[in-house]
Amino acid sequence: MRGAFVAALLALLVCDVRADDRGLFVAVGYGGRRITSRDGVTWENDQRWSDQAADNDDVLFNVAFGAGRFIAVGGGSRTGHILSTVDGREWKSLQEVKGRVATIAFGHGLFVAGHDAELMYSQTGEKFDYGARLDWKGSVHARRSACGDTEAGFRFVIIGDVDLWADKKRVSWRGVTSDGRSWEHTALDAPAARDVAYGSGHFVVVGPNGLIESSHDGQAWERHETDVMENFSHIAWTGTRFLVSGGRAVWASPDGLAWTRQPKPIPFNVAWAREGMLGLGFSWGGNIHVSHDLMEWKKVTIPPGPSLNAVTFGQP
Repeated sequence: MRGAFVAALLALLVCDVRADDRGLFVAVGYGGRRITSRDGVTWENDQRWSDQAADNDDVLFNVAFGAGRFIAVGGGSRTGHILSTVDGREWKSLQEVKGRVATIAFGHGLFVAGHDAELMYSQTGEKFDYGARLDWKGSVHARRSACGDTEAGFRFVIIGDVDLWADKKRVSWRGVTSDGRSWEHTALDAPAARDVAYGSGHFVVVGPNGLIESSHDGQAWERHETDVMENFSHIAWTGTRFLVSGGRAVWASPDGLAWTRQPKPIPFNVAWAREGMLGLGFSWGGNIHVSHDLMEWKKVTIPPGPSLNAVTFGQP
């Protein structure tokens, strides 16, 4: 599968041939925005529920590909969304959900989503079942997730936060599940993290105050030295290295353990990347940036619209 993906995308970028049967990028964002591309440069099928980039029930936060389909998730305090598409043109709502579904990942033949304090899972992507629920006090929110094969087996790591209204503070949490039904491990009051990725046998989380931590199993975390003035918000695995963006500089690592500051900054968030092929970045205002070498970036022309939150690639 990985070889077919590489060959298809390289042919698309180098030969400039039609690639209608070779894969699709799907990006989602505020206002329920959904937009697709075959090459990361020309975007189409721009749909949305609203033109407003507001934190309400219309937001789509994440998208994943698996089982031959794309699943996008989002929503707000009242209404959650789980949407499905095969081609990026026709979308359908899978089921009614109360409350935000903020994150989703696919791996090992399984979709796993974070529905506030609750897990959701599906093998087919046609209907989601409910898993375990965190019983912490306060308002619990899942934020981001990643999955990968670890020393402890294949696992999904979900990060989030809890609003403790009585104490007037917010604390962060991390959780590990292998099946979306139950938690193998949870940790409350963990260092604040804003994004998580998997690569080279490690999970890596990033966040404010220069936070970069790695883990071989999603449970035990090791902090790595960076610049405490950095305010990291995004991390992407390129196939050969991690790229951390959102701060004043980009930081990179081939294994999640040894980190170096890169000489050239990227003034937006890297949302998706594959080394030597393509990188996609987002900036506020609905802008998409593309690079073929992950060094030189160009803003592409798309219709004006709400900002985007996530993008994935799949071959339906």
